[in-house]
Amino acid sequence: MHFLVTTAIVVVMALSASAQDKAKIQQEVTDFDRARGAAFVKGDGDAWGKHIADDCLWTVMATGVVNQNKAEFTAEITKRGPIEAGSGISDEKFHIEENRVVQTGQSDGIGRFARVYAKRDGRWQMIALYTEKAIN
Repeated sequence: MHFLVTTAIVVVMALSASAQDKAKIQQEVTDFDRARGAAFVKGDGDAWGKHIADDCLWTVMATGVVNQNKAEFTAEITKRGPIEAGSGISDEKFHIEENRVVQTGQSDGIGRFARVYAKRDGRWQMIALYTEKAIN
């Protein structure tokens, strides 16, 4: 009986630690995502680019762009300068697997989105993005 109780306690502690780890990762990615978004709104292409993996692939249905060159897009953000910030993200969800996170949600202006993040060399980077065409 003692063995079963001890085993149950260990399993519950492991699940709690896992939930705590996932909550910590979710907060890290949320902070990272908000900093990336703030750089985009400010028109700070260099800061935005630091959040994006060099091999990031993205599909933006509103513009029809399927794959963009990170350097070119970074330059476009800087050239256009600041824009008005949207009202934020709703229906946000996270799927966390170790050092990979899929974030989904709804954002005004772009509609539904899915972003994929990976922790590389100790820091988060967006490695893929898909946005649906916004419905007006």
